Amino acid sequence: MKLSILLPTHNRPILFHRCILSVLKQLSDEIEVIVNNDSHDIKEIKHSQISYHYEKFDNLSDIYKFLLSKATGEYVYFLEDDDYLAPNFVEKLVFDADLIVGNYIPLYEVKNPIMFARLNQNAVYDNAGQYVQTINVEHLQLSQYVFKRSIIEHFKFPQDNNVYNDYNLVLYAATQAERIKTTNQIYYYQTTDGGDNLSFEGSATTVNVTRSLGFLSDYEIFKTTPFTTRP
Repeated sequence: MKLSILLPTHNRPILFHRCILSVLKQLSDEIEVIVNNDSHDIKEIKHSQISYHYEKFDNLSDIYKFLLSKATGEYVYFLEDDDYLAPNFVEKLVFDADLIVGNYIPLYEVKNPIMFARLNQNAVYDNAGQYVQTINVEHLQLSQYVFKRSIIEHFKFPQDNNVYNDYNLVLYAATQAERIKTTNQIYYYQTTDGGDNLSFEGSATTVNVTRSLGFLSDYEIFKTTPFTTRP
């Protein structure tokens, strides 16, 4: 199995249906889809490559950990239920790096070219012609990234609903990766259709909890320092 698509869903069955259909349209033999629905409100679309789970968790970190524990693919991709894959997503992937960085279209701002440019990756090159990727916590979206499973499977998710969890996971992956590949390919459509349903109570008030936990203390430098593609 080459790629595991990890899809958490909560209390928005209509949006989930749109999302899963976008995945089904381009399933290949090398893809598995792992769904966790903790609100028991979705209509399952049966497929041999889709597994459904109904575990209840108190925070988003535990959902991520659970989905990751079920993955068997060499690579993993997190997709939220109110977003959906761009056409030909699978065809755009070339699995030749530990961390693959893509792009997205923000449908809620697509008519605003200035905001669209800000939300997309900013590409700059160093003197050696290597792409330099600066992590932007304000606009980072987890579904921009395809992770090699082996480099994140030991990541210690904070036991909370910190709004920077996605950022921390990407930071960790960047420090572990031997090679980071960037592309301007559009991976998915980012929407605000689902509001904030995947967040749990307290997420807005625990923004600084990661620093107090200190679990990423060894990686603080990467919050202000760009990282460069390695040969």
